[in-house]
Amino acid sequence: MKIQSISLGFLLAIWVSGASLAQQNNGNMSAGAATKVGKESKAEFDRQNKKGAAAVGAVTASAAKLSDADQRLMMQVAKGGMMQLEVSKVAVQKATNEEVRQLAQAEVDEQTGLSAKLTEIASAKGITLPSAPDTDTQAMVTKMQGMSGAEFDRLYVSESGVKGHEKLDTVMSTVESTASDASLKGVARAAHPLVKTHLTVAKQIMAKL
Repeated sequence: MKIQSISLGFLLAIWVSGASLAQQNNGNMSAGAATKVGKESKAEFDRQNKKGAAAVGAVTASAAKLSDADQRLMMQVAKGGMMQLEVSKVAVQKATNEEVRQLAQAEVDEQTGLSAKLTEIASAKGITLPSAPDTDTQAMVTKMQGMSGAEFDRLYVSESGVKGHEKLDTVMSTVESTASDASLKGVARAAHPLVKTHLTVAKQIMAKL
């Protein structure tokens, strides 16, 4: 009985010690996830997101008529932004990696603000932007909704975080260099730095997954 009692006590001690260590490790992982997004500190990442949102919000919408070329550019920005917004909404809900979720939430905030400003500019110029996702966006959303776990996280960061931002980076550069309308060019200049930031952070997160 004494040996049994000692054995039970020993096992209990191991269990308590293991549970305590697991709790400590989980706490450390949560703390790490809360303070880093890619290689950026969470505080710096948040600061850059707020700065980008303020820059986009400060752009003034003019009533000057857009050229056909500028209208096409605006549609490209709106289409790319809507793709990023819709897939990021899914990622906010389904991402299992906290850094991926933080990136997705920042993307939702960025694209919501950008969409509102584009709509404001388009309205001032008598232009109607697409109000619903195109077929490519709908197909990607459907694909993502059927995935989960690490596979989902990798797909989101690869397709939206990296490839999506590479496309937006190119479009923003084109708008800045070729657009003639001041409002459209102003939006690109205001939004482009944050697009570059999200692209860099997405690549950093991808390297960890």
